[in-house]
Amino acid sequence: MALNRQKSLKKNAFYNSIKSVMNIIFPIISFPYASRILMPERIGAVNFANSIIEYFLMIAELGIGTYAAREAARLRDNKLELTKFTREILFFNLLTTIIAYLMLIPCLFFVTKFNAYRLLLIICSTKVLFSTLGINWFYTALEEYAYITLRHTFFQIISIVLLFTLVKTPDDYAIYAAIGVFSNVGANIFNFLYARKYVNIFEKTKIELRRHIKPIITFFSVSAAGKINGILDTIMLGFLAGDLSVGLYTAATKLSKMVRELITSVISTFMPRSSYLLEQKKTSEYSVLVDKVLAVVFFLSIPAATGLFILAEPLTILFCGNKYINSVPTMKLLSICIILASFNSYLNNLILTPNRLEKFMLYAQLVALAANASLNWLFITQGMKYGVEWGVFGAGIATLMVDAIIPIVKLIAGWKYINNKKHLFDLSKAIIGSVIMFVVIRVLCNDIQNIFYKILLSAITGSLVYALSEIILRHPTAIMFIQTFRNKYKN
Repeated sequence: MALNRQKSLKKNAFYNSIKSVMNIIFPIISFPYASRILMPERIGAVNFANSIIEYFLMIAELGIGTYAAREAARLRDNKLELTKFTREILFFNLLTTIIAYLMLIPCLFFVTKFNAYRLLLIICSTKVLFSTLGINWFYTALEEYAYITLRHTFFQIISIVLLFTLVKTPDDYAIYAAIGVFSNVGANIFNFLYARKYVNIFEKTKIELRRHIKPIITFFSVSAAGKINGILDTIMLGFLAGDLSVGLYTAATKLSKMVRELITSVISTFMPRSSYLLEQKKTSEYSVLVDKVLAVVFFLSIPAATGLFILAEPLTILFCGNKYINSVPTMKLLSICIILASFNSYLNNLILTPNRLEKFMLYAQLVALAANASLNWLFITQGMKYGVEWGVFGAGIATLMVDAIIPIVKLIAGWKYINNKKHLFDLSKAIIGSVIMFVVIRVLCNDIQNIFYKILLSAITGSLVYALSEIILRHPTAIMFIQTFRNKYKN
């Protein structure tokens, strides 16, 4: 029996983009307030603790999420099989969570560096348990993005209220850390209970874990290498340069990561459908989906990177304050990572994972990991000779190089699925539109003194100019949006 009707891909992308917009709005509201109250050192301490816990969260998750979402999407028309699969994965995940805590507890007492961060590490570690119980992969597989978005938004709003109510002085940094955990995983207990609508988690079924070990180990290796690559820059800055450099680097990366998350969240909504189409052997529909999504990737990521590059300085001043102005060059550099991360997400979710080519995801992460530590050490230490801001910029250079290595390796494996000359035209149209947007913003908005008005007018002007340029150039994504609007209007 089918558990749910086929969801609209456009609605899925819309709901997931709303969730990601909330992930952007929450830091836009909270981070400027927190950065001014806590100052760079306290912000750096919280982010250092979160980065450490990410390693233990990685062990608890064991790469299960992506594998489970893919396989559950293939089983979603069979309630009995889906129930059995869900129980097996949840049991497996609980075991890995226990292992993660058994590894964390000794570290809290025997790693000297952690003594000053012990309270923060304990607070941040609660996300490990809640992430396991949350079974977010289950709702991703069923494409229940409306539920995910409403639940997530509700807890984000509560977190904002708690932030302004409870964080008043630099000494409230532990409360700030706790609110950050709550905003991310506070709703996960509801996920566990709500799953009864679809499956009976407590129904007695035979638990067969062996069949999941090999693919889970592969995805864990991908996840582990990816997590290390993603946070190694922050960790090494903390050890080599101190909390101030981490605070500046956090300011430099915060906005680019939010924009990246917004775009990649839209891309990730297509993974369950891609897996489902391939399972049903609907290869022509899959090929059409692959082409459309790549056009969307170019259409969104290139102007987003351009806009962040242009507005790096006023955005930093508005959201972080003048004390973070030395992070601006690094933010401009890392704006390029928006394009690289978006294309990387496309390769993961539309090409490699649905086609069971996750081993190439692992190869890419291992190649990048081999370069990551040495690049960060080289550029951070050399940069620190000239000042903290140059050490931060050095970490940015290393991150950019690593973010470029990963999709290049993956592209080798996925080339046959996207080797289409028309994609080059889609890319060129997005670049031309972004260049036109850049010139117009520079000419019309560069001399505006008021920071808020400069950002607002630049965003509005840039969006309109880019949209008009893409319509004239007939970018397929722009045409798709126009056709969708016309159909809605007619109806």
